[in-house]
Parts: sequence; structure tokens; C-alpha cells
Amino acid sequence: MDYLLVIDNATVESRIMTLAEAASLTHVEPEDIARSIQAFGVCQSIDFVIVDTETADDVLAA
Repeated sequence: MDYLLVIDNATVESRIMTLAEAASLTHVEPEDIARSIQAFGVCQSIDFVIVDTETADDVLAA
């Protein structure tokens, strides 16, 4: 989980960033983001959707 795709639900703007940057932007604890992505493949809040970009890399490599 090197980089995450963070999507703003209000503007649909998306940015790729590190876990620390995502936590700072979304005000969600890094541990909560990581745990949610591991369990469900996504971390959702009212304001943001966060997904791991590693899965996309795996699909493109195949």
C-alpha cells in the first residue's frame, strides 16, 4: 500500500497520495484507513473514498 487514490465525494476530484497524506487530508487515522482497505478493499467516509492503487497495478501487469 504505497500509494492510495483519494476521491473527494463532493467534487469527484481524485488524487494519488501516500497513506500519511491521505490521513491528513481526510482526517481519518492511518490505521483505520489501512484496516478498512485490507478488510473491504476500500475506505469510505462521508467526504472521501480511498482505494489502494496496488490492485490496479496488479491488473495491468497481468
